[in-house]
Amino acid sequence: MEKKGWKILAIIFIIISILEFSSIVWAWNYATDSIEKENECMYNICSGYDTYYFDDFDSMCFCTRGEETYQEYIK
Repeated sequence: MEKKGWKILAIIFIIISILEFSSIVWAWNYATDSIEKENECMYNICSGYDTYYFDDFDSMCFCTRGEETYQEYIK
């Protein structure tokens, strides 16, 4: 029984390492996509406006110039 204990522990650590690596890759991809969408909003959509706001949850870009407001969905 003692000889198999290290094998089970090694398998558990391998599974934990794979899950940890997968979550880091997912977080990296999510953050990179969010930054790209915000840059699209800031530089391409709202370039002629005074202020912008990017809603990450709905992927909406809001541009404001005085009382005028423009909004666009970013894919």
